[in-house]
Amino acid sequence: MADAKAQGRPRDTSIDERVLAVTRQLLVETGWDDLSVRQIAVRSGVSRSSINRRWPSKAELVFHAILGDTPDLTPFAGTDRRGWVDWVVRGSRQLFARPEVRAAAPGLLLAMAENDQMRRRLWGEFSGPAVELFSSGADDDAESARAVLAMAAGAALLLSTVAVEDDTETVHRRIARLLTDAVG
Repeated sequence: MADAKAQGRPRDTSIDERVLAVTRQLLVETGWDDLSVRQIAVRSGVSRSSINRRWPSKAELVFHAILGDTPDLTPFAGTDRRGWVDWVVRGSRQLFARPEVRAAAPGLLLAMAENDQMRRRLWGEFSGPAVELFSSGADDDAESARAVLAMAAGAALLLSTVAVEDDTETVHRRIARLLTDAVG
């Protein structure tokens, strides 16, 4: 009986790719407020029920569209702590510079504030793998890693949306240097 599920129709992986690509496009075109699953379904040629089976809410769909299912850890390969901090700062800046992320940020922040369970799960999925790379199993290391992630992402969000005049390479290099000095 264990093979019964495997005998069903194979999952069409192109559905995920189409839906996520269309979601990113529509975020830039229409913004968070006007984005709807119905609109994504029509443009991607995927039924709403297929979308809803994969992503239980608009926020989760958008989160996965802009960040992916799992974080890309390849930039951390072979880095020491300094390299880890540098990549977190650089990666945060790159992330918040993307137009679909800028369009999604206000709505995602509100959705996560309204749904604590989703917020915890998504933050864990986003931060957990990077924290593990930084820490050697010590609680202090994990706390330091989460603090660096929060500061780097918070700085990138603020600089890309509010303090845009200071969103410069010089400021981001200074942030990386300050954070590196702080965690040793």
